[in-house]
Amino acid sequence: MTSLEEPGAAAPTGQLLTAQTSYLEELIRRANSPGNLDGLLAHYVLGGRRLSFDWEVNPMTPTWLADNKDRFAHPHGLAGLGYGLASFPSTASRTAREHLAAGLPALTRRNPFPPDGVAFVNDARQVIGLALAVDAARDDVPRAHDWLVEVLQDPRLRAANTLLGLFHEHARRIVGVAPDLRVDPRAVHDLVDAACFHWLTATAKSPLRTDHDELRQLRSRLLSGIILTDTGQLPAPRAALLLDAVTRIVTASVGDMLLSRDHVSVLLRRFETAMRQWRHDRDDLENPIKWPITSEREIQNILWLMLRPVFDDLVDEETLRRIGHSTYRADFGIPSLELLIEVKYARKAADFKSFEKEIFEDYIGYLSDNTAYRHMTVFIYDESCSGQEHDTTRNALLRLSGITDVIIVSRPSHIPIPGRTPGRRRGSGQRTDDASSN
Repeated sequence: MTSLEEPGAAAPTGQLLTAQTSYLEELIRRANSPGNLDGLLAHYVLGGRRLSFDWEVNPMTPTWLADNKDRFAHPHGLAGLGYGLASFPSTASRTAREHLAAGLPALTRRNPFPPDGVAFVNDARQVIGLALAVDAARDDVPRAHDWLVEVLQDPRLRAANTLLGLFHEHARRIVGVAPDLRVDPRAVHDLVDAACFHWLTATAKSPLRTDHDELRQLRSRLLSGIILTDTGQLPAPRAALLLDAVTRIVTASVGDMLLSRDHVSVLLRRFETAMRQWRHDRDDLENPIKWPITSEREIQNILWLMLRPVFDDLVDEETLRRIGHSTYRADFGIPSLELLIEVKYARKAADFKSFEKEIFEDYIGYLSDNTAYRHMTVFIYDESCSGQEHDTTRNALLRLSGITDVIIVSRPSHIPIPGRTPGRRRGSGQRTDDASSN
């Protein structure tokens, strides 16, 4: 009942999404009691996100700790303390750490792979909670941390299903092991498994090796599956994975609708207006401030300040893949928009003809077979104010299918033409040829 097969829509998407979200929250609410491991893992997966009810899973209260002290000799009790210290730090944290210091050494003396298979490694709730526990108690009980690292890398650890294996991967990350997770999203068919994989990609400190297009397709299948599939009576952690996927995917989709390549152009076209506040005071002031603009690098600095507050994934000097003997490097990249931004600085009218030739030559290197980038915007700062050249260059470059916009701005009148400094001008958006660097 939790397959990623795409059924046909039978009701408006918004209504189905609202109904399914409410149902998933109800499944989680059923485990919403102090110290409940299902509820604690659900809370952890959701990052404590506010739902339609108040969270009541917190085990870090003096009353709960006193009433459940007998549990702290067992893996499930120690796991509860791990969740508590990770998500609910409080004045009771000292007492919880004392319980960990007393209980973890005994845990390390147990066989984590008993013949009957009844062990914490086969329970995702306990695996994650214990990983959090040994991480919190690393200074007090370093042996426990080292022991769990060994267990999580032991060849005898074989997950009974994909979901448990994915939680094992996350537990390894908690204790500082960085596995090279290689999962093909197209091979993940179970809805909850796919949601867990999506959660791992969203919460990993370093991006998992996942193709951008494949991940986008997974999100599409996930959202339609969550909306249109009868998920049944799922345990709270599984419901939380689905709810987390819905929240992240819908949020990302809204962001995609709000921010597009057109918005990059809108911002860049405001360059001239924004430059009214660029300081170049008169010499007769007591302490005149002059911000020089002498090269392409200063223009790049200004564009970074304009774009970075809006586009979180803006990359400065994006290095692209090698073609033959040449390595290509663009001035800026915005991976989420599959967009490169090339910046040029024109000192004289003749530079525009040179720019056309340079961009024609680099066009293939920039966009050919670069899966992350399929479009390019060109920004030219014209120090010479040669307005008669602008349309010719813009029209010539826009004939290239991958170039979405060409924006040419002139030097503001209150900024004088800079004096020239001897030496080679630095330009970061360029091709580097091996032969020329030897």
